[in-house]
Amino acid sequence: MVQTAKKKFYKHKIANFLNVQKIVTIHYQEPEKHYVSKEERHDFWELIYADKKDFYIVKDGEKALLKQGEMAFIKPDQSHRVECLDEEPNIFIISFECRSESMSFFEDKQYSVPDKYRYLLQNVMSEANETFKIPDFDPDLNKLELKEKPNLGGEQVLKNQLELLLIYMLRQANNQSHQQEYFVSQITSSNDLQDEIVCFLSSRIYDTLSLDDLCAKLHYGKTRLCSFFKKKTGMSIYQTYLKLKIDEAKKLIRRGNSFASVSGKLYFDSVSHFSLVFKKYTGMTPREYKTSIK
Repeated sequence: MVQTAKKKFYKHKIANFLNVQKIVTIHYQEPEKHYVSKEERHDFWELIYADKKDFYIVKDGEKALLKQGEMAFIKPDQSHRVECLDEEPNIFIISFECRSESMSFFEDKQYSVPDKYRYLLQNVMSEANETFKIPDFDPDLNKLELKEKPNLGGEQVLKNQLELLLIYMLRQANNQSHQQEYFVSQITSSNDLQDEIVCFLSSRIYDTLSLDDLCAKLHYGKTRLCSFFKKKTGMSIYQTYLKLKIDEAKKLIRRGNSFASVSGKLYFDSVSHFSLVFKKYTGMTPREYKTSIK
């Protein structure tokens, strides 16, 4: 019998370049125009992202404009607050504990988030919604509460996605973007097209959607356009259109419009259809939403 020599393997210890120890709070806020948050200070990091419209961040008494698509970092023990302009922004905030030395690079930094990394922000929010009970708007939130049946491994996925975002932003700042392979068929695709589609959908919120009109405007066939958008965002064009309508519906409800009025203005087939779609995208009925913001 021939004896096979045992091959020796060497185990490489993974360096923990950046380690998020704890997630403290997660918010996705849609405040009213001219909203000013309470000034606060805490012993952990906070990341603030302008998902829609611009607003001000005041850090240690110094005011800076955070433009749509930009993120700002609040270091531990830094006083800060948010001030909205005469528009209603969408603000994503996540606070976390990270004692890694590499985090010091983000002190007082403000960056525009490249399109190729924005999916990580979306992943963080989506995972958070499936793992924790996230209130629609609660500036005083100070503790996350797990859902009765959270996503399997949701907390770890959330931590990993946040760490990936931070590492990629560090690479970007140091001009060390990760390499990416391209196929010839992908060279002509552009993130700008995705933005054009969303702009078109936004312009039709108080109307109905015609894919024919969208394709004619952008000079693309339906199949190609729909496949492109789904691949880039993870949502279909129609799903995104409905989400934009529901975001607008929430603003109209906050302004005191009746459900029938909101349904009619946003061209839903009926109030019941509006309620069904509203619950699908927010997890609550319009009436429950109205009660929650009082």
